[in-house]
Amino acid sequence: MQQGQVTGFAAVMTTVAMGLGSAVAVGDLRILAANISLVRGGLGFSHGTTIFVSSLATLTLAASVLGAGVLGDKYGMKRMFLAGACAAVAFGLIGAAAPNVVVLLIARACIGVAFAFLSGLSLAIMNAVFPPERRAGAIAWYLAAVYAFGVLPATVGSLLAEQFGWRSGLLVTPVLATLVVAITLRYVPETQSSHRGTDLPGLLLIAVALVGVTYGISDLQSGVDLAAVAAIGIGIGAGAAFVWWELRCNDPALDLRIFRSPRFNAVVSAGAANNLVQGGSMTMVTFYLVIVRDLSTWAFALLLIPATLVAALAAIGAGRAAARFGNGTVVVAGLAVLAVSLLVRLSFRIDTPIIVVGAAMALTTIGGAIIQTPQTTVMMSSAPTHLGGVVSAVKASVGGTFYGLGAALFSMLGIILLIRDIGPKLAAAGVSIEQAGEILSTTAGKPGTAVLDPDRTAWVISEATAGVLSAAHTLNLVMMAIPVAAIVVVAVLFRRAVSERSARLSA
Repeated sequence: MQQGQVTGFAAVMTTVAMGLGSAVAVGDLRILAANISLVRGGLGFSHGTTIFVSSLATLTLAASVLGAGVLGDKYGMKRMFLAGACAAVAFGLIGAAAPNVVVLLIARACIGVAFAFLSGLSLAIMNAVFPPERRAGAIAWYLAAVYAFGVLPATVGSLLAEQFGWRSGLLVTPVLATLVVAITLRYVPETQSSHRGTDLPGLLLIAVALVGVTYGISDLQSGVDLAAVAAIGIGIGAGAAFVWWELRCNDPALDLRIFRSPRFNAVVSAGAANNLVQGGSMTMVTFYLVIVRDLSTWAFALLLIPATLVAALAAIGAGRAAARFGNGTVVVAGLAVLAVSLLVRLSFRIDTPIIVVGAAMALTTIGGAIIQTPQTTVMMSSAPTHLGGVVSAVKASVGGTFYGLGAALFSMLGIILLIRDIGPKLAAAGVSIEQAGEILSTTAGKPGTAVLDPDRTAWVISEATAGVLSAAHTLNLVMMAIPVAAIVVVAVLFRRAVSERSARLSA
């Protein structure tokens, strides 16, 4: 099949379709997470089932994302992207209309697979349909669209769920996915098919690896237990087996030779560090706003809107800066902004002006946007065109895994630090950890009941507030080490890339 390319208005609409498609996948997961208590109340399922419902789409997305990239390369990215968008419409409607939890679970499992095609192929399509001389700029605009559209589904979905019930909130996904289908059909050209084989053993092994690690990481948020450790262990084992198989397979799902490039490894490392910090810092800010400032989760969403809009502009600026100063320089600059944002958070107190909180969130998001633009450009340019879908899927899987790891790891560390700080005080006052947890859940606007008298309840909240602030400051210092270390790694690897290129030219 002949490769098509876009210009003019078609180029604009292609960027809109791909950016919105990626945003739909992310936004839907946030809609369900933000309104899971309403869904639980509507369908009447248990707390254990609640966790499974919340994470099921994430698990099936992780299991499918590399396979989506392979199928996109083999059968045409537009075709597979449309299949994902149409599936998102169908299973989004089924999920919104689900009469019971079984139907909802089936819908969520299937929609996660659909999201794998949206998030895994949108970037690859951008890379394929723009000519080389316009590709870097197009990717910058794509990332800007992802950031600009990113808060739309979750914000609108949560508002509808609050006003009209959870089913209306879940309808945001099929509506936006329908728009993606319409624009894609009209403006996006098909990509070349590679006629490559399908490495089923490799795809099965990486699916087990990603599901195991993703499930284990998510389970860690409620504490270290045998199931979480076992899942992570199985995931790591499957990952090792995947590497062993891919090195021996004649037609591997993922050609591991791309990891021989120092530039590729540098931006993957930067991306992993960025997502680790993004996941952890967003979790910490949510705790700060809800527990310390006694605000609703809506405050977080409102502060995130201007942050993401500014980040969209930063993504475009990063693309232009990379063309002038080099990708390595811009990646390091983004990591530096990320470190500065964490430094600002050390100033957070109970009475910190909300504009300072918003500025810190904006800096974190801007740092991520600056990193992602050159990261994406380098990753996509490091692979042959026929492997664009797979490389795009690698970026999606690395981003999702490390974002989840950041959220789980720093949530767990935060809880450990909080218990260490206030645990002895609670015990001395005759208050159990479980009672304190229920009080804080009620304070955060979640279902709960008054378990203590008003005076002791107020005391628990006061002690928890001080403990959360102390834990947050410690964790921010720990998180600062991640972008600082990444700066060193990126600088070394980009310098090695320059040296290797000079050696090749000399030879």
